Amino acid sequence: MKVIEKTPHKKTLNDGYHKFCFNWWRLLGMIVLFPLVYFWSKKYVKDFFTFTQTYQRSGLMTIDATTFDFNSFAVYQQDVIAKKLDQFNFSFSTEEIAAMKTATILNQHQDPISILYLQHSNSNKWVIGLHGWTENKYLGLRQVFYFYQQGYNVLTFDSVAHGLSGGNYTGIGYLNAQNLSDVIQWLQANYHPQEIGLIGNSMGAACLTKYLIDEGYQNPLVHWAVSDCGFSNLLVQFRYVMQYRYQHPWWLISFGLTKKFKNEIGFKLRKYNLLKQAKRLKDFPMLIFHGDHDDFVPYFMSKEFFTRKVKYERPGQSQLLSLLNVNHVEAISKGHQVYIAAIKAFLIQQERK
Repeated sequence: MKVIEKTPHKKTLNDGYHKFCFNWWRLLGMIVLFPLVYFWSKKYVKDFFTFTQTYQRSGLMTIDATTFDFNSFAVYQQDVIAKKLDQFNFSFSTEEIAAMKTATILNQHQDPISILYLQHSNSNKWVIGLHGWTENKYLGLRQVFYFYQQGYNVLTFDSVAHGLSGGNYTGIGYLNAQNLSDVIQWLQANYHPQEIGLIGNSMGAACLTKYLIDEGYQNPLVHWAVSDCGFSNLLVQFRYVMQYRYQHPWWLISFGLTKKFKNEIGFKLRKYNLLKQAKRLKDFPMLIFHGDHDDFVPYFMSKEFFTRKVKYERPGQSQLLSLLNVNHVEAISKGHQVYIAAIKAFLIQQERK
């Protein structure tokens, strides 16, 4: 799926956050050109909403001439090959594959959440992996693989309106933050974990951060989180993608965007702003990865969030690791050695507490 038409300048990727917020001249320009703004926005907002909601949830999928069921372990196996993670031995054994369990639980609205988990016989430490937009719980396994090798039990689940979980529309993680809370409650009730860590990429990274800000920071069992190329403000993220997808200034084509999502899904995009309550995480350690060539969720997203977060916390509690010449969700593959070394050091730091 081609997300954007033209990669922005590197300066925009690194320091462009405020380029996608209103200032006096953008407001004035929108007012002066309002007939054009209205005409273009009517077209592009509708198309963009459809774009955010159109992706595979079930059926057969083909990668490199191999066809398989999208909701099966085969999607993980093919993804490992496609991302060249097989060179790092990102393969579960036959015994581990056989030991994987799936289950369906219900969220607070009685909608299904499809989960996948794998346990060690002598561990009560857990890591929950949150997949990205258009993916599923099997693709979430790539994020938790290393942790399983280190002795953690691991769990992934299909996000709202992804895979076999319920929901007609994705809120790009906004709606899924409550599902994460429901999964953690289920885990606590059934397996009595000693500690829980979270890891997510892209949409999954933003989702876990929203959960932490909403309530997770108060849960003593949730000890740490790893965020890989997550966005910090969904409205700004959408404006960025629209500008480079449609090759028009965002303020000319996004009038009515928040209203469209409110009418169709029921939440206001402005509420999905992780910067406003970053102070709540002042005592919560996070390891944040982001590639400086990420042209889908630009580096400035993590940079802005990290800058807000560290204002309130003690030095060294959280880290932002920028990976040079790495694009979206490529930290685990192209930046693999640095990625694994940083996670290993981060876990040692948490164990010393």
